[in-house]
Amino acid sequence: MKLTTILYSILITFLVFDNHKTSESVLIKDIAYVDGIYYHNDRIFNGDIIDYYENETLKFRYAVLDGRLHGLAKEFYPSGKVKSERNYIVSKLYGQFTEYFESGEIMAQFDVKLNAYGQGEIINQVVIGELKKGKYKSKSYSEGIIYFVSPKGDTYSNSEQISILNQTNYRITDKDNKKTLIEVK
Repeated sequence: MKLTTILYSILITFLVFDNHKTSESVLIKDIAYVDGIYYHNDRIFNGDIIDYYENETLKFRYAVLDGRLHGLAKEFYPSGKVKSERNYIVSKLYGQFTEYFESGEIMAQFDVKLNAYGQGEIINQVVIGELKKGKYKSKSYSEGIIYFVSPKGDTYSNSEQISILNQTNYRITDKDNKKTLIEVK
């Protein structure tokens, strides 16, 4: 690993840690999303974007640094159990992503590494879980592609430049984009 890469990683880690020491949490309804940047009160936002279910249970928490998704993001079921955990670096989904069934078993888990340049994002070490009749089983794949899908069914080319609200639904295909491995809505 190059020294500049190590120094950059340390700086980003420090900024993320420092951001969370003094960060505020703001409801998604009070956040504006313009051209890939999150704003609060007409200022570039730093902190956590959150939302709640009607039962007042936390729905999600996304870390934001300088107006961009950066750091750990978590989504929760209405019961309060973790639904998903994912990481962002400067608005780009990167690193481990895990989606859980409400029972706690893994629905989908993978590492996001590269943008496939307009054709989804390349993922590897893919595990797809399935619950049938109360029994859990999983299947592993070396690679795949993730596409985010809007509530209207539009497919996004990657995780950058789309709002939090459009990153809940996704489809994972095999590495050749011929077979859908899972679709999460």
